[in-house]
Amino acid sequence: MLVEERVFRRARFVPGKAEACGFRKTEKGYEAVIPFMDGDFDAEIVFDRDGRASGRVIDRMTGDEYDQIRNPRYTGAYVGSVREEYESLLNDIAEKCCERADFESLQANRITDRIMEEFGVAPDFPWDSGRYEPAGVFRHVKSRKWFALVMGIKRELLEPGAGDGPVDVMNLKADAEKTAELHRIPGIFPAYHMNHRMWISVTLDDIIEDDKVLELVRRSYELTGTAPGKMNEELIMKVLGIADSVPFGRVATYGQIARLAGMEKNSRLVGKIMSLADRYGEHPCHRIVNASGRTVPGWDEQRPLLEAEGITFKNNGCVDMSKHQWKE
Repeated sequence: MLVEERVFRRARFVPGKAEACGFRKTEKGYEAVIPFMDGDFDAEIVFDRDGRASGRVIDRMTGDEYDQIRNPRYTGAYVGSVREEYESLLNDIAEKCCERADFESLQANRITDRIMEEFGVAPDFPWDSGRYEPAGVFRHVKSRKWFALVMGIKRELLEPGAGDGPVDVMNLKADAEKTAELHRIPGIFPAYHMNHRMWISVTLDDIIEDDKVLELVRRSYELTGTAPGKMNEELIMKVLGIADSVPFGRVATYGQIARLAGMEKNSRLVGKIMSLADRYGEHPCHRIVNASGRTVPGWDEQRPLLEAEGITFKNNGCVDMSKHQWKE
């Protein structure tokens, strides 16, 4: 990743602020030439019409681009000083000429603005750190259920063989009978890390135009608008909280969860709650199996998720409970 991409990846360019800092409007967008290193170098910074930043470092003595700062093979003290001062200059521009953006991609931020305009909903960020940071969720104003989730992931996770370049995706709820049809549209995939039958992942890289994305957002908002009763929601959150306690590399049974929730004879109810879990955020429901270690019929992703945590299976396709059952 280029230093400009890293510094400005979550910065939104503000023309008015930039003009006050000496940027001038041109056919390309906004440009500035800023001397640094005691005038030995010029930083030529351009923000294009979409607000994307690019830059060149020019050696004023030769008039050539000083591309040594781009090549990691150059490790001398002087090159290191130029790199350090150039990055400091970029950070100063980001602070003075930009506002912090919610997400990295331009389309993700445009869609965020339109969700705010239409639904009055801004994203919140449940995870302060870790692999989901800076994932943002949009909650229905009435039901408080998620109707959209935006996260940055490696494109490889959606398209095997596409490389590990980053892409912002928006997970949206869809009509179960239409998801297979939607998957045939370029830019729409089976939902990453959510139930494939009811959720889709839309890449926010301008493959699908904003208006089409908003149509999908509206349907997701409709589908998540029913609020459960208070008592039911309390029970659901209690059960999901226990499921959250199942550690990485371990599985629990529906009966275990029911017993810990104080309803020992209601393991079927736990199963029902697990099937609704995606309405309430991210929970490790793949770690819940039946008493024999059997996974959920029709949920093909459950076994690979468990195997990724080191959980092994017997020849009959069931989890080896003697090795992996959670001892709470």
